[in-house]
Amino acid sequence: MEYVKKTAKEITTHAIKVIERIDEEQVSKMIDTIVNSDSVFIVGTGRSELVGKMFAMRLMHLGFTVYVVGDVTTPAIRETDSLIAISGSGETKTVTLAAKTAKEANAKVIGITGNIESTLAKNLDVIIHIDSKTKEPWKHYTSNVLKGHYDDLTPMGTLFEDSTHLFLDGLIAEFMARLGKKEIDLKRRHATIE
Repeated sequence: MEYVKKTAKEITTHAIKVIERIDEEQVSKMIDTIVNSDSVFIVGTGRSELVGKMFAMRLMHLGFTVYVVGDVTTPAIRETDSLIAISGSGETKTVTLAAKTAKEANAKVIGITGNIESTLAKNLDVIIHIDSKTKEPWKHYTSNVLKGHYDDLTPMGTLFEDSTHLFLDGLIAEFMARLGKKEIDLKRRHATIE
């Protein structure tokens, strides 16, 4: 249990610090973009996709029309829609291609990334910077180790993915407050075939 407790504490402490540094103006733009979209599309790969799917489910519970890119029932994206693209590195090919395609369709593109100078960042209307280690090694490894950031306890994209997950769950609470929704409202849209 020593490593479980230590790692959970480090991840949550890191996530709180990262979330506090996110540009509030960009968060407001993200909220407005989602509210004003006919449909919201979400794309990610691997664990980022799983985080995106959790957010998609909660948006659906709130009454938004949501699609996960790659599902067989996902329609074409239109100019009245938005895409949320999640990639820690900002270089994941399927994610950057989806963002480019959405831009070409004149849809709004929201990016959640750890790399604001990435290929993904070039196609974004809204950028949520999750300043965390991704699957790429720390850029300045030695200085990060001196700060207490160790790869062994949080391998590859763990810090980015967990921080993104907590940010998006917090965003659901923000939507609930703004839309005047309670848990019972979300429960009405919860799956009944499980």
